[in-house]
Amino acid sequence: MPLHPDLEAFLELAALAEEEGRQPMSAMSPVEARISYNQSTLVLDGIGPAVPVQEIALAARDGAALPARLYRCPGTHSGTPLPTLLYFHGGGYVVGGLDSHDALCRTLAHRTPCAVLAVDYRLAPEHKFPTAFHDAEDAALWLAAHGGAHGLDTERVIFGGDSVGGTLATALTIAARLAGRTQPLLQLLLYPCTSIRQDSDSHRRYASGHLLEQRTLQWMFNHYLRSDSDRQDWRFAPLAAQDLSGLAPAHIVLAEYDPLVDEGHAYSERLRSAGVPTQVDIHAGMVHDFARLSQVVDEADALRSALAQTLAAAFQRPAASPQPDVWVFHAHPDGLPFEVRLGAKKLTVGHPGALERTSHWTLHEQPGAPRLEWTREGGEDLPESHLLAAIEATFARHPECKTLSLNAPPESLVRLLDVGAVQLHSNAHASVAREAFWQLPRLWQRKPREPFVQRYTLSQGKRHPLRPAKPAGTVYQRHIPWLSQTLTFDTVDIERDLPTFNRWMNDPVVAHFWEEQGDLIQHRTYLEAINADPRVTGLIGRFDGEAFGYFEVYWAKEDRIAPFCEAGDHDRGWHALVGEARFRGKPFLTAWMPSISHYLFIDDCRTQRIVIEPRADNRKMINSLGRCGYAHVKEFDFPHKRAMLGVLLRERFFAESLWIPQDGNTISPPSA
Repeated sequence: MPLHPDLEAFLELAALAEEEGRQPMSAMSPVEARISYNQSTLVLDGIGPAVPVQEIALAARDGAALPARLYRCPGTHSGTPLPTLLYFHGGGYVVGGLDSHDALCRTLAHRTPCAVLAVDYRLAPEHKFPTAFHDAEDAALWLAAHGGAHGLDTERVIFGGDSVGGTLATALTIAARLAGRTQPLLQLLLYPCTSIRQDSDSHRRYASGHLLEQRTLQWMFNHYLRSDSDRQDWRFAPLAAQDLSGLAPAHIVLAEYDPLVDEGHAYSERLRSAGVPTQVDIHAGMVHDFARLSQVVDEADALRSALAQTLAAAFQRPAASPQPDVWVFHAHPDGLPFEVRLGAKKLTVGHPGALERTSHWTLHEQPGAPRLEWTREGGEDLPESHLLAAIEATFARHPECKTLSLNAPPESLVRLLDVGAVQLHSNAHASVAREAFWQLPRLWQRKPREPFVQRYTLSQGKRHPLRPAKPAGTVYQRHIPWLSQTLTFDTVDIERDLPTFNRWMNDPVVAHFWEEQGDLIQHRTYLEAINADPRVTGLIGRFDGEAFGYFEVYWAKEDRIAPFCEAGDHDRGWHALVGEARFRGKPFLTAWMPSISHYLFIDDCRTQRIVIEPRADNRKMINSLGRCGYAHVKEFDFPHKRAMLGVLLRERFFAESLWIPQDGNTISPPSA
């Protein structure tokens, strides 16, 4: 069928406006694009019907408040919980929000006996991948936990969205299956983005002149993705998921003249081949985003009526049986990724998303004395990496425990016995000491090094041990249970990190304390000097791959601080800045501050003290250091500032388990 004549006329007007000088979205800044996108909404989609609406704020995992809008079908019984469509708007992760999709959500709520909960997830480039997915998952968890208090039936839920909102909806469905959570009744996907690459025949056919253009799509994804490797992640491209079985039924709406139509067909075929009931509704003559073009083409209103019927039918199905709570933890012994899952006392360890062997355990969670038993299910041998992952997860699950009881094959315990982390008892059971286990570098360092030989040298008039070559790549990796994110420290790559470093150094909050404002040339020179200095290593901190801060770790004996703290041969120190404002909250500080200390202690077993010298007027930093175990020793004067000397002892760090926040929650909720 040819392009609908009303759409053809509309697109001709859009092309004429661009010829007369109107900027395409891909030439705008994100802020300009959002303004333009929102201003066009009333013209393209009008005002939706009057329905009861409530503004809500949902809490994200990092403490941010996510605006949401709850629409209710008018005339529904006030005492009866309403089934709920959890809806995510489109806009390429860069534009769009509650207002741009207000008419659509109002109409669906008006025509369906249900509630629609629309979520204003955070946008790029301010919030890059996977923030939008995390916000979507947090919204689903909020709905499950708090929806009942708002008159919602939390057992009858549908995940839905258009364009990248459809991507979030189906990725959320995959995540629910992986975490053992209950599946929604339906996944409602309007022309979703599903492919790793935008290189299908339909992308070439409709690359320009059909509303969603190839240049706009890549502009959006370039703002959202941190690097090209993010394209391989199923949270961005669901077609990259290895296994789509066990998902909720899918209803997929596609438009004939949409660049995404081919990947929509491909995704529907993958779902069907995985045994997922899938209905595909193809709208001839339509373009991408036509569901929001009610003032342009009548097909938009017809689609809304059809969607209301689809929703109503799905809400009549019996709710899925609740899945048992599953707690998920990620471990990285010897740099290998493992997913640890705990449900109903059964603990499994395996590589995430892979079909390789899994080890099975029973975890007896008696208060203060957890007992971990290998069940031999799945194989006669127990890889040591599985053992290490299971132990770390158990300590993370029970942060109050100083020891755990262990039943595992003696041959798998040899190395742990040799280093003193495990003790054998007469009853053939073993126990693992938390204080000792957390001193094993191989749990958190990809390539731990043996202590460098003791030889002395002179540099700048100071006698000190000869230091090993500086590391490269990821030097530390740790899953943070209360964030359900993985923290890494990576050595600075100037070409990759310079623009971010430059932006951070010119942030007013950072500049107040670091006083290193400047342009790219100045900051390149700065980082090159750090790279050339054998006593200092520059690191970038990341949460789930997203850069949040810069760290300089150094050998104290060669540093300017040495005269003020009588530095020992292997004492270490660090400086830090958190460049991204949203990572400056307490949940993140309690993750990175103990972790940088932990890294320095396990990097060399001879390190007995860590020193730090923040400005004496940085009371917030000094108070945070105190909560993380640093003693406030004294104030002293550098030529450029008055500083506070803080000291953390190795013995105290491990004996008091200071990697665990001293107040607040320390483990992730079930299924996080």
